[in-house]
Amino acid sequence: MTSGNLAAELRAESPDFIVLAPGYPRGTSTGGEFIRTRVQAYVAAGLSGHVYEYRAPSDAAPFTLHDGSTPITVTSADGIEALAPTLRELGVPVLAHSPTPRMAELLRTELCGSRVAVWYHGYEVRDYRRLMCNFSPTKIAGSRPGLDQMNRDRFAAARPIFEDPAITKVFVSQFQRGYSEFDVGATAENVHVIPNHIDTDLYRARERAPEEARRILLLRSFATRNYANDIALRALEILAPRRGFDQLEITVRGFGLHFQREVTGVRALRNVRVQEGYSSPVEMAMLHYDHGVFLCPTRFDTQGVMLGEAMASGMVGITNPVAAIPEFTDETCSLLPRGDDPLAFAEAIWHIFTHPELMPVMSRNAAARVEEQCGRAATVDREITIIRSLAA
Repeated sequence: MTSGNLAAELRAESPDFIVLAPGYPRGTSTGGEFIRTRVQAYVAAGLSGHVYEYRAPSDAAPFTLHDGSTPITVTSADGIEALAPTLRELGVPVLAHSPTPRMAELLRTELCGSRVAVWYHGYEVRDYRRLMCNFSPTKIAGSRPGLDQMNRDRFAAARPIFEDPAITKVFVSQFQRGYSEFDVGATAENVHVIPNHIDTDLYRARERAPEEARRILLLRSFATRNYANDIALRALEILAPRRGFDQLEITVRGFGLHFQREVTGVRALRNVRVQEGYSSPVEMAMLHYDHGVFLCPTRFDTQGVMLGEAMASGMVGITNPVAAIPEFTDETCSLLPRGDDPLAFAEAIWHIFTHPELMPVMSRNAAARVEEQCGRAATVDREITIIRSLAA
């Protein structure tokens, strides 16, 4: 398929919106799940869209597949640039997620800003030094020049977009907006803060009974250290000698670079079930249903979507009040031990286990908070309003 064919295809479809993304879930590719859930919600609301994933090499022929009724075209940044005149001609709203520096330049110079909205999900406008926990001394020593250049390139690309009042910007939390403006070195104009949508139809609320305080789930990526699973796993090791620990039923599930090393200390515990593997959203909802308490340690989160999904299911969370987490939960629905302290995390686990009467009310509060803050009305409906305003 050529760029001319892409343009003809787009004219024939006349979609209500276009999504530009460096990654989108397809087949075994799992990047961009937050984008996919948005697209599915827009389509369910009656809009039609076309997604363009632009991470293919420049010399690769574009191809189109479908996710339900939505076309997904895999092309290159060159392909998007060739399509820009057609996008201008049609006046279709362009929703760009996590634009690369080149795509940011294209959005600013080749498209009509009043038709463009840019979603920043975190990493693309964040100084790598905020996550130094993810680097060993050896790795950072060898990578620093390249990382410094990456910072310069990303921030130089984002700065004019931030400052352009015609382009709509969306951040998922006030915390994210604040650090992004600081790191980029510009105040963002024409901004909306809209959290990632939590699907409360999939993650259905079920009030937890007191006895479910002993059924504990750790379900998390182990790809990087900012997910902080080591804190929760060390907390379980601390608790293991205590009288009554054997009454707990604990599931640890996840995958990633640090999984095998970090679960080593709990594998010998007879009441801890360790499962390595990816969990689909449906599998996650099933795991939620079978447990009462959700362990979600963190060193850095721009929202904490996995915590939100567990809360939506009615689970009582144990997390750390760092980064954006205080925007999305509090002591009425979660236990909040101080950060980077396995002993404090252990005491939080023990507290809910020994005070199971807290479970029902905290469970209700958790589900209600997610519905109010991250349910459809607070997220998808607001984004659809943006799309329609871009088309006006």
